[in-house]
Amino acid sequence: MSEQADVREALHQYALSAPKTSGVYLWRDEKDIVIYVGKAKSLKNRLSSYFASKRDIKTRILVSRARRIEYIQTDNEYEALLLENNLIKKYKPRYNINLKDGKTYPVLKITNERYPRLYRTRRIQNDGARYFGPFPNVPAVDDFLSLIKRTYTLRQCKRLKKREPCLYFHIGRCSAPCADKISETDYRKDIDEIALLLEGDLKKPLAELTEKMKDAAAAREFEKAARIRDGMQAVRALRGQNSVEDMDPEARDYIGWASEGALITFTVFKMRGGKVVGRDLYRTESLKDEAEVLPEFLIAYYTDPKQIPPHIFVCAGQEYELAEQWFADRLGVKVTITAIPLEERKQASDDTTAASIEETESVAATTDFIKTTALVAAEKTPVYGAVTPDEAATAPVSDRASEPEALKQTATTSNNLGRSEIPERSAADRLPPSVLRRHKAALAMAQFNAKEDAARRVKELGDFPALEELQKILSLDRPPHRIEGFDIAHLHGKYTVASLISFKDGNPDKKNYRIFRLRTTDGIIDDYASMREAVARRYTRLLNEAAELPDLIMIDGGIGQVNAAKAVLDALELDIPLVGLAEKNEELYRPHINKPIVLPRRSAALRVLQRVRDETHRFANTRNNRLRSKEELHLQFEQLPHIGEKRAARLLRSFSSIEKLAAASVEAAAAAARITQAQAEEVIAAARKTALKNAL
Repeated sequence: MSEQADVREALHQYALSAPKTSGVYLWRDEKDIVIYVGKAKSLKNRLSSYFASKRDIKTRILVSRARRIEYIQTDNEYEALLLENNLIKKYKPRYNINLKDGKTYPVLKITNERYPRLYRTRRIQNDGARYFGPFPNVPAVDDFLSLIKRTYTLRQCKRLKKREPCLYFHIGRCSAPCADKISETDYRKDIDEIALLLEGDLKKPLAELTEKMKDAAAAREFEKAARIRDGMQAVRALRGQNSVEDMDPEARDYIGWASEGALITFTVFKMRGGKVVGRDLYRTESLKDEAEVLPEFLIAYYTDPKQIPPHIFVCAGQEYELAEQWFADRLGVKVTITAIPLEERKQASDDTTAASIEETESVAATTDFIKTTALVAAEKTPVYGAVTPDEAATAPVSDRASEPEALKQTATTSNNLGRSEIPERSAADRLPPSVLRRHKAALAMAQFNAKEDAARRVKELGDFPALEELQKILSLDRPPHRIEGFDIAHLHGKYTVASLISFKDGNPDKKNYRIFRLRTTDGIIDDYASMREAVARRYTRLLNEAAELPDLIMIDGGIGQVNAAKAVLDALELDIPLVGLAEKNEELYRPHINKPIVLPRRSAALRVLQRVRDETHRFANTRNNRLRSKEELHLQFEQLPHIGEKRAARLLRSFSSIEKLAAASVEAAAAAARITQAQAEEVIAAARKTALKNAL
């Protein structure tokens, strides 16, 4: 195989390992110059498409000249679109054409007047007005404005002058401030509520709109209810989209970091002119206390006074007064470093099921009847990866000896990332809620990009130090290169399933994931019996097939679950090491030994067992939730008129969701359920009502 073919294959494998979430990707050539920037709804799908067998000439040229790929995962497609624009303007890639200038995206403007107006514009001026955006989703902006016009009676005329009320007043679309029909105080209340919809807490205003929508539906004003629903979706779309970018032109950096054992990754997101314009990624190894690592990185990274922004936001929960003093004394730059603690967020796995055992289920499509806006916010965790297929993963961090002694003592001891003590009324506490929300969104992008890269490094290198430590702790003959984990999930005894996941060299091996639907304990709550059934079915089959056995079995649970699994292994005459991990206190249990092993929180062995335990838990709950959803959906079909169990099954096979049935033709519904067209009309009418309730 030629060198070019080797590079192409390495890039292809890297593309296959990308997450199935939205983001921006960059292609670099042999000189490390960016030659192309693109965005994707699914990074994995988009990057993989470049290596498909049927490619046009432009794609083949791009791939042939690329040497490495980078990607930045974002919260949603909106953030990807804006970041793509910013990076294109920054790098001016050779193969990007027909560029769309981000300045042309519309914003919403509340004018600085006695009786303010609200309208869409593409021109931002320094006139004291309040601007919100930008918003590339123009239909969502128009839906939002339509909702505002129907809900609030704001003035429509461009120039306010004393006169008789116009037609807008008489049809209820204007409160007529020109004729003194409304006080300035009452008018301002409406403006404040609209601003709250755009940048404040959505809970209260959306609750009020929901009540209005329900009232309209109860009055059988379904068109009005649908308009309010579409407007609420537009509000969520605008707010979900506009989570990071803002109108504050002040330069600032957001620093996130994460560690996996001794491996540490730092990401720096740069905000300039209210836009995320780029990022830096640094990798290193350190055994220092977590609270000491970030101050050390700060003075190592910021060496050029001209490149230091006036504000730096970090996710570690402590103050950095001495680091600020260091910048002032040594570099002559005044810098404010603000620590903002982030809430714990769990990343959803790219693949929630194993391909070998999970059936493909269709997702309910958007229909003409249910006009849902395609929201792409919040569910996806932002991740960044900046590794080449053959990249050596190190980056310099300053020599500890060069750090001032005072700075070494700045940080207080912290047990977990983001859990350090924060003084009352910290700098973050003093920020307005809307501003704090934007800082948290940008900081979360940096933080979780760092976490993903740290996890990727473990996957690339293998978590061998953790396996060696685990061997010593459990007195194993060899490191447990293959670990299998079990967990049980049920809902009050119903939909009982057991998950089996496999880890190889400390990383998930998803092709060996399995799900067991447990029949003997379905309807009763008996985790011990469930565990015995799952373990028996797994290893009886492996013995019959003469397949490879694991080096270690991990049970999600305490001594009871461990002993139940051990009884099965003894009956099968299998001598496989067994350990349980109890979630409450993170204690390790061995068979027939009541005294647990308690490992340090930063133990590499504990970390790998936690990863196995969390994955078994996630996989079991995913399947349990799917079974529940499928049964609930089947019941929804059965509640339709003229539909029983058999007809419900036919409709479910044909349409897969109530929403699809609501949008179907009478003929299609009649043919699928084998009923008359008159009956099908009643079915579709009922399905539309159910779909509307689901949308609420």
